[in-house]
Amino acid sequence: MDMNHQFMHMKQMGQMRPRFLGQKREAGLVEARYSFARTSGKQPLGEALIFGERRDSSEKFQHRDVMTIRTEYPYQTLRIQTGDEDPVMDLWIVYTPQDAEELTNRTFGLLSVKRPKMPGVLELAWPFLVAFTERIFAEDREIVELEQNAWRELGGDHNVEVFPVINALRGLLAECGVPPAPAKNA
Repeated sequence: MDMNHQFMHMKQMGQMRPRFLGQKREAGLVEARYSFARTSGKQPLGEALIFGERRDSSEKFQHRDVMTIRTEYPYQTLRIQTGDEDPVMDLWIVYTPQDAEELTNRTFGLLSVKRPKMPGVLELAWPFLVAFTERIFAEDREIVELEQNAWRELGGDHNVEVFPVINALRGLLAECGVPPAPAKNA
């Protein structure tokens, strides 16, 4: 939900400057909205395919799109919209622990991409989109597992968080989450 996470995707996405547009907190959900400006690096092919055009770091592409990240526990969605048109991308994702200790997780997602106007383009581009999203999902899984490992090593979360969206997300997780069972002495 915060853009520290976006920073971790920098090798896939290039350098981006986010602009926080606002948040929503309701029972069972937290939502944050951002726009972005590319500051350096080339646009990845997968991203160009999603937006249906090549984009550079020029002013005309800066802060043009709105990315909405929503956590409706235990699921997360990410939607990218350009203007008043239908979203160019809509992602539903869930991180599922693979073991009782929650040391590893498996990411499940459903990605919807707006079909380009030219017939056959999506079918030709699909292998590139799959490769791009698999790299992002692999980074997400690594990030989640690193966060879980830090929590275990430190015996909890000792961050002094100041960003309101993350504090709202923490509140949602405390409200809806199930704490892990106490460790059994062997």
